[in-house]
Amino acid sequence: MTDTRQVPHVPGGRRLTARRVSALGAALLGVSVLVSVLGAGYLWPLFLFPLLLSAVFFFELGSLLVTFWLGNFFVLTFSLGAPATPAQVRQALIGTALFFVAGLLLGRVERRSHNTRAVLAASSLTDRLTGLYNYGTFVDYLHNEVTKVERYGGELTLVMLDLDHFKQFNDRHGHETGNGLLNRVGTTLRAAVRDADLAARYGGEEFAVLLRGDESHGYELAERLRRAVETLAVEVRGGEDVFCTISAGVASYPVGAADETELVERADDALYESKRRGRNRVTIYTGVADQRELPASLIA
Repeated sequence: MTDTRQVPHVPGGRRLTARRVSALGAALLGVSVLVSVLGAGYLWPLFLFPLLLSAVFFFELGSLLVTFWLGNFFVLTFSLGAPATPAQVRQALIGTALFFVAGLLLGRVERRSHNTRAVLAASSLTDRLTGLYNYGTFVDYLHNEVTKVERYGGELTLVMLDLDHFKQFNDRHGHETGNGLLNRVGTTLRAAVRDADLAARYGGEEFAVLLRGDESHGYELAERLRRAVETLAVEVRGGEDVFCTISAGVASYPVGAADETELVERADDALYESKRRGRNRVTIYTGVADQRELPASLIA
């Protein structure tokens, strides 16, 4: 069995950016109005709020946005009011420069903090060795996708894959070489699946791919993966290249299973039917007594 890792996709990124731009724009406009009403003495403390907001939302770029607004605010204020004294101009220039430097520092700190949080979040969702999603993420995603199919219709297909004779591979070539093979397989899966699909390390040397579509889509993907893994060369001690094969089982929901638990069981049954028939093949689940390796409709 196997775990899996991938960088999670965060939906709604553009909407979030639009909301942040709107919030920062409203903050700058609101602070500018307050300073105009209350007087210049409130300028620096009030402008600290949008500066902090911009650093959190847009990192170093945020300091540029606030500084640009602040500079234009001064120009507008001086052009509409009494002529600025040299002391006022000097104060405005120094204050704007200090705001710019402070914003850069705040933005840099916030960027590093954001990157650290992103790494920690990704590590909780993915498998370090293969770069695929882990078992926990797979289970949550499977439940959500089954719920969507129940509510909106459609079809969901699960492909379970297992490296053939992996224990013997480890015993013969060592665990480090085995880990290298798992890493290569993870890379192959990530490259083969669509953004809308999820590839996971289910446990040990077993992998799972969940995709929207019927069993024919699952079979075609599983066959591509089987052929790709078959050609993976792993270098062992002495410079020799060794190869490994993979067996797969395919099942679909709701046609082939009543719920998410049964979907996993059906795909697993098909996987072990592939093992029973000699490995390095794909089997589609069509019932306990009617599993098939290759539907006639899918023969190239």
